[in-house]
Amino acid sequence: MEFYTGKSEEDDAKYLLSYINDVLIPASKEFFVLLDKNQVLLHHAFSFNTILAHAIDYIDFVVKKVTALSSELRVIPRKNLVSQFDERYRVDGCSNINNKFRLLDAVNNSFKHVKLDRERYKDLIKTYGDLSFRNLYSEEGKVFFKSQLYSFDYCRVVMRPIAKIFDCDVKNHNDIDDFINGKIYGSFGHGNFHYEYESHDAIDRMIDFCNSECKNCGEIDDDCDCVSYIYDQKSGKRSPNMDPNFNFNDVMSNISGTREWKK
Repeated sequence: MEFYTGKSEEDDAKYLLSYINDVLIPASKEFFVLLDKNQVLLHHAFSFNTILAHAIDYIDFVVKKVTALSSELRVIPRKNLVSQFDERYRVDGCSNINNKFRLLDAVNNSFKHVKLDRERYKDLIKTYGDLSFRNLYSEEGKVFFKSQLYSFDYCRVVMRPIAKIFDCDVKNHNDIDDFINGKIYGSFGHGNFHYEYESHDAIDRMIDFCNSECKNCGEIDDDCDCVSYIYDQKSGKRSPNMDPNFNFNDVMSNISGTREWKK
């Protein structure tokens, strides 16, 4: 279900469009470089978390303004709006954290304010325990979220997939309305494999299989630390993005056939 039908006001759409393309996307590119090199420090994480959270504020502003002017739509409280984001944008990544947008929003507000509004975030507090900026800590170029029941790489599990949502090449007013309503959004494309399943792409299929990225953290093979993460006192696990149609024997046969043919 869409947040609203019709159009938002052009100036508001242009404002969000500029924020995404001129601030959020460039910041994402810089952040992903640090992430790939394991050089993220605590201030990097909080800075980028704030940039992502401000995008939520702008979306909330647009939705409230459109719905307030409509006699057929009800104004959606911010809490309810944000709680729909994970499903609306089909956020990639770890299924153990299925409220990534709300957690990001709570971490941002715990950073901005001396004391978090417990009533506003009571369901998250019930899940994760007390929330404050001290839930995040830096270690060896990674920034982790830690509470009594949880311990995981916050940048890779939460911010990485949320940042990807905004990477969808929005260019105009219509794109902004479509983005807000979940019609367009960015993703890592997990589960999408564009093979012809012929001998000529067998080597590519084998390379992709042997270097499959973890859907939970984006790391490959030994670089993936997901088994050391804790979710509600349960151990995490690696979730490789592998082609469900991959058959080792068939692919090896195709590779051998390709080599014979080249001889």
